Amino acid sequence: MREIRIRLLWHKQAQFAGYLLAEELGLGNDAGVQIVCEGLDFSCKHVNAVLTGQTEMCVASPAHLLESTDPAALRWLLSIQQKSPLVYPARRSDGIGTLADLAGKSAGVWPGHEDLELRWMLSRAGLSDDAVTRVEMPDTVAPFLNGETATGQMTCYHELHMVEQALPVEDLVIFDGSSIGCAILKDGLIASAKLVDEETEVVQAVVNAVLEGWTIAFDQPELALAACLSVRPDRTHAEEAAQLSAIRDLSLTGATLIEGLGFPDAAHMESAVTAMRELGEPVPPTVGLRDPRFWRAAPERLRRASWEA
Repeated sequence: MREIRIRLLWHKQAQFAGYLLAEELGLGNDAGVQIVCEGLDFSCKHVNAVLTGQTEMCVASPAHLLESTDPAALRWLLSIQQKSPLVYPARRSDGIGTLADLAGKSAGVWPGHEDLELRWMLSRAGLSDDAVTRVEMPDTVAPFLNGETATGQMTCYHELHMVEQALPVEDLVIFDGSSIGCAILKDGLIASAKLVDEETEVVQAVVNAVLEGWTIAFDQPELALAACLSVRPDRTHAEEAAQLSAIRDLSLTGATLIEGLGFPDAAHMESAVTAMRELGEPVPPTVGLRDPRFWRAAPERLRRASWEA
């Protein structure tokens, strides 16, 4: 049995239900592949885990791949979500009504090349790259709630809910990249280029298992929730159900409804490239970094484009 480790983009939760099901149900076992999901490790996040050999695959975005230390050593195989979940709340009582009002203030961002979308948004608002101080934020919303930062990087399905429960909703203004045409996807299955080149059958087995896991998660949510709660007993059924529902909405849209579930839409990498160019960052050669062969070779039943609302 070939073990393939997948480093997740965050802590284990419904955000990764399909991956967790692929592991729990042994969906790659018949092909001789055992999938092992690993939660977030701030000391070596997603693509770095692959580049250093700690894992064979990770959940990360095309932007993470492009901004890594060695993009050519990585391959983007799948994207389940087709929209960016990122939001940036701020307080109206702090005098903030537009992105430009963040000038001279601070913004919390997760460590490890997570700020490309926010920097692009601020640039589009006419602010220089140093107009807003970016502060490394932990895996909580405490810095924003405590007033240490004027805004903070959050997801619409997790951290934002915590803020809305703690602060008056009428005092919040919520910025997001999609409203100004500069959203950057956070989701994707990234693999070692060496693995892709040398063990194609193993990679195909993982891709098939992941797509099957997500198909089950969206068709049988209670099964998915049970898998999530088994690894996160600190979370409630209601919390995980709400998160899975939000992930479903982010996934069953865009390229999914045109091409099918998991399609690695080239437009997502193009958005990241555009952001990097507008911000004056060097852009690595992108030819070959996106590899849709395994998605195309997956069973059609796992690449559905038709889903019930």
